[in-house]
Amino acid sequence: MKKTFEGKSIKKLGIVEGEALVTTDLVAFWGGSDWESGDIVEAGHEAKGKNMTGKVLVFPAGKGGAGDTFGWYYMERNGKAPIALICNRAQGTTLAGALLTDTPMIYGFKEEIEKVIKTGDRVRVDSDKGTIELL
Repeated sequence: MKKTFEGKSIKKLGIVEGEALVTTDLVAFWGGSDWESGDIVEAGHEAKGKNMTGKVLVFPAGKGGAGDTFGWYYMERNGKAPIALICNRAQGTTLAGALLTDTPMIYGFKEEIEKVIKTGDRVRVDSDKGTIELL
C-alpha cells in the first residue's frame, strides 16, 4: 500500500526513487561521516557503520557548523552521498549542501518522518511537488 507525505522542497529537481536509510539521530556530514566511503562514523551514533551512498537518507535534521556544507559537498564529489535527504527540520548548513550539489531535500512534515519510514523501505521523492511516497 502506497502512502504519501507532504513537506517542503528546497528546489525542483524532479523525482528520485531508492532505498531508505533511517536514523533518529541528527547527522553530521563534517566529522560524523566518511567522505570517501559514505559511512556514518560518529562515535555513539545510532547508525554508525551504515553506508549512505545512493540511499534516501531519512533523519530528523543535520547538525554542525559551516563545515557541514563542505562535508556534504565532498561526499557528493566522491560519489558517496545519498540521492535525497528527507528530514523534519531544514538545518541551514545541510540545506546549503543540498542546494550546492542539486540534491533533492524535502523537510517540514507533519509526522516525525524518521519514525514512519523504516530502513530498507522503498521511497519515491518528488522534489517538484514536495512529496515523498512510501512504496
